[in-house]
Amino acid sequence: MNYLSTQQQALSMDVRFLVTFLEVVKTRHFGKTAENLYLTPSAVSARIKQLEEYFNSPLFIRNRNSIQLTVAGQKLVPFAENLAATLNDAVKAINNFNVQHIALAGTPNAWELYLSNALTCISEYFPALTVRAEIMTNDLLLRQLHNRTIDLAVVSEPLKSEQIETLPLLNVPLALYVKQFGEEDLESMAKRYISLDWHGKAREEVEKLFPKAKEAKFNTSSIRIALDLLLTQGGMALLPVTIAEEYVLKGLLTKLDDCGEFNCSLQIAFLKEVNHVGLAEFIEFLLNLPKQEEVIALNH
Repeated sequence: MNYLSTQQQALSMDVRFLVTFLEVVKTRHFGKTAENLYLTPSAVSARIKQLEEYFNSPLFIRNRNSIQLTVAGQKLVPFAENLAATLNDAVKAINNFNVQHIALAGTPNAWELYLSNALTCISEYFPALTVRAEIMTNDLLLRQLHNRTIDLAVVSEPLKSEQIETLPLLNVPLALYVKQFGEEDLESMAKRYISLDWHGKAREEVEKLFPKAKEAKFNTSSIRIALDLLLTQGGMALLPVTIAEEYVLKGLLTKLDDCGEFNCSLQIAFLKEVNHVGLAEFIEFLLNLPKQEEVIALNH
């Protein structure tokens, strides 16, 4: 094998394969490695196989109930650790130099309740900052945070990961609102319940009061869509009080005062090991924006 082909092969080596290798060393389980790295088990197996082909040597002894390192695998461990550490240092160095970029994402209701208005304040306070803004589901937000594709997320439900830290950002009072057509009763309106992506406890409380809400035929992650559906087709929905009260005053919606209010907390989520130097200042800014406990009404 000549020098050029060896160099080309080295360039084709993805450092993530070494990270995968180290995770298998740590867990001694391909399935657990896949779970920790948000991969499929087949992807983990494929990466290890490519590593073994690259080094032309088996790295693990695969027994039925355990995975053990071969001699070659043991020799690779310190080199893999050094390469992974070097890459991490490179990421820190790049982020130290380029602190003027933030990748921000949130669920649709997080954007409608908070982020859309916050962007104006962000651009005024950080005039040199470049912001990449995305709308995503909770599952995708979790994967993107782990992959470091985004720096932080704003969510209405905690992201289930020990590597993710969350901080309370905004308290959102919710209440049940109805749009009545004719003489229909609450039971009839509950059959046309419009389900929004709030936290599980709020959904459970609504379903206790109105069991028919479990059969919701409309499900959405957007407050705007839910509100439009409620106004045009009638029914029932759990909406932010500050937004819905505007329509109550116009006589377009009725609040079910007897059902009380529910609370939803928007939260900032980010990796605990923050490498982005500018991120801490950015998070602090968001946490201290004025009127944090008020929801800014949507402009309809």
